[in-house]
Amino acid sequence: MKKLIFALLCMLGVIACQHEEVLTPQELEVPSPMEAYMGDTGVKSAAQDLALSSDVLDEMNEILSLEGKEYRVLMAEYITANGSNEVGKIVLAKHVGNKQLDADFVPNDERREWSGPNFNDITYAIDQTIDAVPPFGNVTAAETDAAIVRASDTWDALKCSNINFTRNPDYGIDIGVIAALYGFGGSFAILADVQHAGWRDIAFTPGVLGVTFTFIFTDANGPTDIDGNEKYDVAFREIYYDPFWLWNVDGTNIDVETIALHELGHGLSQAHFGNLSIKKDGTFKASPRAVMNALYFEPFTELQGADIGGHCSIWGEWPHN
Repeated sequence: MKKLIFALLCMLGVIACQHEEVLTPQELEVPSPMEAYMGDTGVKSAAQDLALSSDVLDEMNEILSLEGKEYRVLMAEYITANGSNEVGKIVLAKHVGNKQLDADFVPNDERREWSGPNFNDITYAIDQTIDAVPPFGNVTAAETDAAIVRASDTWDALKCSNINFTRNPDYGIDIGVIAALYGFGGSFAILADVQHAGWRDIAFTPGVLGVTFTFIFTDANGPTDIDGNEKYDVAFREIYYDPFWLWNVDGTNIDVETIALHELGHGLSQAHFGNLSIKKDGTFKASPRAVMNALYFEPFTELQGADIGGHCSIWGEWPHN
């Protein structure tokens, strides 16, 4: 039976953010998601802890191999809260050849059968189960859904790109391959190129707000590069939002749209951007300010020049790149 991985090793070595504009459940003396999640719903067990490390990603790939899946986890990219004393990073699986960091979707890739009739659309799906409702913050599923759609529309509106970033049905399925690997909920169903798995399956190391996992296609020889562009072929990406924060859509605390916009940047193949320096008060400053900064400072939903430039360089020639 697959073993559960609990966050006994606090990889970040940080405590929950104490910044006055970002409040955690602990600061308000409310129960943790593990204590409060079940409530009267009776739907599933509490969110489980998962530490992010290369060893954990390798273990995921061992399970995927045993399951006979033709994809593997390449990396996990995460954003942290300002005041957590740590900036967001990329975690790489060691056993898939991590010297080649780039990975991208392939035009006309028939393996991505969830990407539309011509295999050229980039699609997304949003979990509509109880996972769509953050345990804290009094935000409804309709509100989180609308915020994620707004973030998707922001990227899709960029004129330099010809991608058709469209929404696929969720079919009422509990989205989440990573969660399914450890019995935390979720499922092995792949519904879209970018999957939003919601808030309820996994709790990450303190300080982490959101995580995007990249899955790549593999065959008997390892990771594939069928278009010969020296980048691994992305199968799909999966986004999780940490339940330990007070999530909102009104411009306070942790803003759903802001984090969704950042994680969707990863979903669309962008990396973190900007230099982060520590100020005298111990918090970080970003230069230049961008949606793809590795820290969350405040609600920030307007793409900046660096964000737009990065997106256009990746998608400007699609589907002919």
